[in-house]
Amino acid sequence: MSVIVPTYNGVTLLERILRPLSEDPASTEVIVVVDGSRDGSKELVERLARDEPRLRSLLIDNRGDMGARDAGAQAADGEIVLFIDDDVLADPGLVSGHARRHAEGAADIVVGYMPVVVSSRRGPDDFALMLYASEYEGRCGIYEREPDSVVRHLWGGNFSMRRADCLAIGMSNPGFTEHYHGDRDFGIRCLEAGLSGVFDRGLSAAHLHDRTLASFVRDARSQGAARVLMPEFHPRLMSPPQADEFAQGLPGAVSALVRLCRRPRAHATASSSLRHLVRVAGVARLWLIQDHAASLLRRIEQQQGAIEQSRGTRG
Repeated sequence: MSVIVPTYNGVTLLERILRPLSEDPASTEVIVVVDGSRDGSKELVERLARDEPRLRSLLIDNRGDMGARDAGAQAADGEIVLFIDDDVLADPGLVSGHARRHAEGAADIVVGYMPVVVSSRRGPDDFALMLYASEYEGRCGIYEREPDSVVRHLWGGNFSMRRADCLAIGMSNPGFTEHYHGDRDFGIRCLEAGLSGVFDRGLSAAHLHDRTLASFVRDARSQGAARVLMPEFHPRLMSPPQADEFAQGLPGAVSALVRLCRRPRAHATASSSLRHLVRVAGVARLWLIQDHAASLLRRIEQQQGAIEQSRGTRG
């Protein structure tokens, strides 16, 4: 088992993340792929490696999550590679659990569980975390009801597979320029190659997810742009987004607002107003209002990312 940890400016959590991985007896090596960051991650790993010979760093130019995973897989020696994000804290025995599932022949790709750590006392900036946690748990429920969806809707962060498959398929898709949904693009390419997947809730790790309002908006735009890109690469499995896709399922007036925001001036006004409302509602602890405002803001920004991608103006 080779453990691959891609990281970008993640030095704050890195030592904590690496400890349970390097302590697991199934880990033959732990490779930290420093994805172009200069925050001291490489130096930290080199210091820790003095006491843990299985630990090593690999510094690359910035290639994004999938590019970093690809570089780690190419540098690995293990037959099986386990990919863990730099904000995912493994429970004891996680690596051994993945190794056991592969030894059992459970599937080609083994996806573990990584519930988002949510504080019992919600803060003004926790709205993104709450939305992400809810969506992730919903996806895990679908995995369990529909096992065939594991590979098609691959959620990276805690998954393992044969290194030979990584290299044969290629983890990084050069044409997929968005940082969001690169794992899903890879999953679909694995599906097209005939690979199977299994979700195991017992292979648990804590996701120390954290997002600012600005990064929440950037993520939403990347999600929208990726929604346009995905059908271009996988036309047999996905259809291009409809013009009003991001307005669907909303009450009439709210749906009309989202459609109106296809106009640049309306988008700018609505986006600014909703960001302000998210901040104010958070300070006032009006959680329901904050959640509704954040959800609407995300729809509008996803739509904007899709528009920019379709027009070739995204950059």
